[in-house]
Amino acid sequence: MSQILVTHPGRQHAHQLARALYDLDALAGFWTGVPSSAQERKGPLYRRLVSLSPQPTLELPPKLTRHFYVVPIVRRLTNLLCTPGRAVTWQHRAMAWFDRWCARKIPTGIDAVVCYENAALRTFQEAKEHGTTTILDAASVHHQRQDDVYDPAESDEAHARINDRKDREIEQADHILTVSELARESYIAAGVSENKVTAVPMGADLSDFEPPSPLRTPSEAPLTFLFVGHVGRRKGADVLLAASRLLQTNGVSHCIRFAGEREERFQDVPDTVEWLGYLSRDELVEAYQHADVLVLPSRHDSFGRVVAEGMATGLPALVSEEVGAKEVLTKEESGWVVPPGNPDTLAAQMCWCVEHPSVVASMQESALEAAQNYTWQAYRRRVGTVIQRILS
Repeated sequence: MSQILVTHPGRQHAHQLARALYDLDALAGFWTGVPSSAQERKGPLYRRLVSLSPQPTLELPPKLTRHFYVVPIVRRLTNLLCTPGRAVTWQHRAMAWFDRWCARKIPTGIDAVVCYENAALRTFQEAKEHGTTTILDAASVHHQRQDDVYDPAESDEAHARINDRKDREIEQADHILTVSELARESYIAAGVSENKVTAVPMGADLSDFEPPSPLRTPSEAPLTFLFVGHVGRRKGADVLLAASRLLQTNGVSHCIRFAGEREERFQDVPDTVEWLGYLSRDELVEAYQHADVLVLPSRHDSFGRVVAEGMATGLPALVSEEVGAKEVLTKEESGWVVPPGNPDTLAAQMCWCVEHPSVVASMQESALEAAQNYTWQAYRRRVGTVIQRILS
């Protein structure tokens, strides 16, 4: 059986990839910046770090996990002390430090290494010295697609360095895994060979996300649209607010609830908006259950796990074409897809939902069924099969 090392300076979905390989008896190690081993196997400092981490530990043997905490520590400090641009610059430096740490320790005799983008270059270079297959874990769309839709927070010089490193990682990668077909297409559009890129759609922990009982039924209350995530331009919050103003101007009764931290720029909002702020998991489930439609009009979103979460509670999803999780839904059966950055088109679809509440409610069963293909268990099956195919 092939032996594969997985490295990630944080976590994201890398722990699920590691678990998939462990279940196949193919995991050589999981190296990360987040405490991952069961804390009873470690000392007091480790247990303290576990208590401070928002991530749960993993059911992986301690001998397979190694930790280098620099990235989470730097991220937390710079978010508190630095401007957004400086924070991004320091966080990318920290990922490069993690990468060098992995490169110095990479074992010989393994068959492949899967490394997270921005923290893969040195590890890939060292792996190639030993004839080890290099696989890039690309969580985002290609940087050219990102640059098309928003301005980076960091300086032009720092941004150019970051993109140059990304390009060199792509060159060193024997294969690239993206989290959606949308993200895969962004790499191909940037000139990467289509044979080098495979989409492995993400999953989500849907164990707590259940539909209300009984299922939603149309009522006299205004139809409620729920936005979940960072309330910023990348997620299309400004587009949603503009669409809401259009509906309000035309006398279309509705409600929009925002669940997530918002940027300071979003202060002047119509009275159709309700701010929920950051929600705990239980509060988020309740917010899903009390909404009628999930809306995510992102300018770019490589996947968007909130789509799977919302649909697991029976919510039909209204997303932009630049949301990778659009592949979760079936158009007109469990949701709708609209162009990004277009308040008029978004408002028109929202107006349709308001005018057809019975049809919206009838989509719940389809949404529930579709979401079950995007659990973490389903992801582990997919990614295990793909990596085995790459190595064979």
